[in-house]
Amino acid sequence: MQCAFQVLARDGLESFAMRRVAQEAGCTIGLINHWFSSKEDLVTAAWNEALERENARSADVLSTDAFSVASLLARSLPINEALRQEALVWLAFRALSLSNPTVRTACRRRFALGRRMLGDLLANGRPRSRQDEIAAETMIAAMEGITIMAALDPGRWSAQRQRQALKALLEPLLAAHRS
Repeated sequence: MQCAFQVLARDGLESFAMRRVAQEAGCTIGLINHWFSSKEDLVTAAWNEALERENARSADVLSTDAFSVASLLARSLPINEALRQEALVWLAFRALSLSNPTVRTACRRRFALGRRMLGDLLANGRPRSRQDEIAAETMIAAMEGITIMAALDPGRWSAQRQRQALKALLEPLLAAHRS
């Protein structure tokens, strides 16, 4: 799957091909075709791998007593090359969702799950309110914007700049949400 990540990150969705993944992996296209029946299947598998990685990072943060919403969101920022590749896989999957209703449904479900999870964290043990959902949606949008900018222009968006931007966007949202 790492080879699919690398090809997607380097070549983008339009140039992504199973043949290129096979070349990157040093194997035959027949081997790739054995596991994946189409380009869409391979992009979806790469996206699922990115989801698993993100879920593992989130579980690490949530397992600590000192976690915060900001620290949870910061774990998804593309602050190094591996995380940048994941972000580019997400972008490719989203681009594919524009023309593929099945992929679009998967994207919508994932975003709904993220909104619910973050809304529950913001609710802090009480029933989740509409205000929690709006705050969660706004925070995700802020994080997504930073992620897109950083993934597409890593030279301009250092890890420090990403964290500063996220902090600047989240602090007023969290303060307003607490009041």
